[in-house]
Amino acid sequence: MAVGYQTFCKKMRDQQLSWKGNKLQEVKVEGTWAGKHYPFILPRGQGEMNLWPGIRKDGKFPLAAYLNRTGVQAHKGRDHLLSSWTLCANLYFPFGQDDEGKAVLAEFLRARVDPRIRTVTAVELEFEDPNPELKPDALLGETDGSRGANQTSPDVAFLVELDGGRPGLVLTEVKFTEHSFYDCSARRKRRAAKQSAPCGDMAKLLASPVTECPQHVDLKRRYWDHLTKAFNGPGLSQCPAAKGGYQLFRQQALAEGLAISGKYGLVVSAVAWDERNPSLMRSLARAGVGDIAKDWATHFMKAKAAYKTFTHQEWANWVGSVAVLSGKTWLSNWAEYSRLRYGL
Repeated sequence: MAVGYQTFCKKMRDQQLSWKGNKLQEVKVEGTWAGKHYPFILPRGQGEMNLWPGIRKDGKFPLAAYLNRTGVQAHKGRDHLLSSWTLCANLYFPFGQDDEGKAVLAEFLRARVDPRIRTVTAVELEFEDPNPELKPDALLGETDGSRGANQTSPDVAFLVELDGGRPGLVLTEVKFTEHSFYDCSARRKRRAAKQSAPCGDMAKLLASPVTECPQHVDLKRRYWDHLTKAFNGPGLSQCPAAKGGYQLFRQQALAEGLAISGKYGLVVSAVAWDERNPSLMRSLARAGVGDIAKDWATHFMKAKAAYKTFTHQEWANWVGSVAVLSGKTWLSNWAEYSRLRYGL
């Protein structure tokens, strides 16, 4: 890993441990992972302490009630102080729970994602379209999953209404201290078994993904079904999912399938990331995507789905500014928590 990335991770770990020592003094026991104790993991019985107080069980917008109602599976690592799943819940989930939060979020999305966005109608974690024909099993061939487990379920989706009244959808992958968007699972299994994985011959792959893509051949997953016509990838040395771009590739495929369906007037595949972690945006450089924030979309210029990125800092600064002007207590409390907890 790059020195800059290692420095960032150490800084974030130290900050989280400092926050824990100052704000979670009642947490006396270390949590465990794979049978080992770690100071940066909360014990399971005190996992609620990893959440902004407003989304704890006794808070204004209890996350547990939402998970129980929807059947969404929380990430197994949610008790880790550096969990991006927990960061996603802390930073974005509250703003879909009342009209005040939705209005703030709509203004941000209108400025940062698409000017046609008028209102936010809902914020969903681990999004799955309710139409059976548009679920990941039908669109992508992911037959063994559910919301939050073993399928392409974007971390958070912002359901919006556009000018003119049509629905829109912003599917968002949320990252914190991750070094990449991870490697293709089918390619990884083939390489472990010392089998060929022809992910580097883009012309051959695009000509017949059904016979060449390990995801298609081995798992019957149809990501390229939606992306072949959208893709114009000069300069790529391998499939963007092969090494470092798997999650981003899957979300782009889901977004394209939903966009093609015609249900939505706008579908966006987005990434929300920490600006202190530029290594994440360079994690596909070897494949030919020099800067994921700027260059990913250039390889999908024929897509119906759009692609955008924004940083957690941009979002926190936006809310902080609104909180000062509005004088709303919960917005101010959230802004202060985000500053103290994550340094945003």
